[in-house]
Amino acid sequence: MQITDLLRGDPLDHTIYGERYLNDSKGRFEDYSEVDPKYDPQGSLPIIQLPYTLLSPERCIVLQDEPSPELKGWVRIGHKYRFFWHPDVTREEFEICGMVDCQPASSTRTLLTEDPFRTYIKTDLDKKHFRFIRRLKRSSVEHSVAICSELRSLCNDLTTPSRYSFLPESLGVIVIGGKHEGSGTLYREAKPFPHVPEKRIMMPYHSLYAPDPNAPGDLPLLAQLVLLHGSNDKIGYFVSEIVGPILEAWTLLVSKKGLLPELHGQNSLLELDTSLRSKCVVHRDFQGTYSDSRIRAELGLKLFSKHIVGTEAGTTVQSQYSHVFDGMIGRYLLSRLTKAFCASFHEDYVKVADAIKVYHRRIPEWKVADFPPTTYRFGNTAKEQAGNEVTLSDSGTPPEFR
Repeated sequence: MQITDLLRGDPLDHTIYGERYLNDSKGRFEDYSEVDPKYDPQGSLPIIQLPYTLLSPERCIVLQDEPSPELKGWVRIGHKYRFFWHPDVTREEFEICGMVDCQPASSTRTLLTEDPFRTYIKTDLDKKHFRFIRRLKRSSVEHSVAICSELRSLCNDLTTPSRYSFLPESLGVIVIGGKHEGSGTLYREAKPFPHVPEKRIMMPYHSLYAPDPNAPGDLPLLAQLVLLHGSNDKIGYFVSEIVGPILEAWTLLVSKKGLLPELHGQNSLLELDTSLRSKCVVHRDFQGTYSDSRIRAELGLKLFSKHIVGTEAGTTVQSQYSHVFDGMIGRYLLSRLTKAFCASFHEDYVKVADAIKVYHRRIPEWKVADFPPTTYRFGNTAKEQAGNEVTLSDSGTPPEFR
């Protein structure tokens, strides 16, 4: 893909293309997923038809955090609510009331609707995909909508400009009664909050470093951005404009809300303006967001009942801080970005990683995080993982980016 291609057509079409195809997934889909390979985002199906039923108010719980009028009007039909499920699972008790054309996002179980109304639909897939079983039950929908509310409050309260925004998970529908009691559908809006009036383009961070299978001769988008805007100081541009928004968002959410955002290449997008300049990071997918009760108590904030650091078997507060930052952000995103940058411009990896560390430590709030001296990783492989419980083990290696 050429970076200038992003200026033509519907920006969301470029986003979903990056989701599906600019992704350096390792191995064959069927080697790490119980989902039918035909639903592989990088597969041959251009469109997936997503079935839905209509649930009466007596058959569902509807959770909301200021959803847009357009989303509310689309989900509610008359006095009933659309409830979707992934076509690779069965929901025999529900009458199929319609089908909606969608494309799968990089997570597989979340899909983006096509025209005329576009929204992301997160489904209760309930199958093992990569490491975890991708359930979406009531507690997860409640947690995601609650995190959305916290993020909205944070952005509304900021008094200085920020390079942080998010895609609101502002509406959820949960089944009451029957065989699929507690199963959920979560709606994620396609426009970031806070809203900006001008046109913007969002590309998943993994699409910046991954090659384009349909244009193998093109440089990665990351390299094209650096050449376009950072030719006078390539490392400085890379660190401040590509990596910087991730580090700033991490420290902002930890220090102001006691939240540990998993800003890896799938859960974060880089937003560009029509001059293809970096504007902010767009954060999405809040189901696995952990909170630090110590920080939230000090800030006078309500404590969460789910995903609290240090409370789950096989983890500690420090190991989970390391897992989220050193693992989800560092190993799965910053390291890959840095390797792609260094390969494109023949720079030394350690030199660039050290520049990222310096940038991180210049953010005053970076010390709020309760980091251990070494890094922690999953104690087993994705194939060995049984269920969704994890054990985090000390790798004994020092951190690269903090």
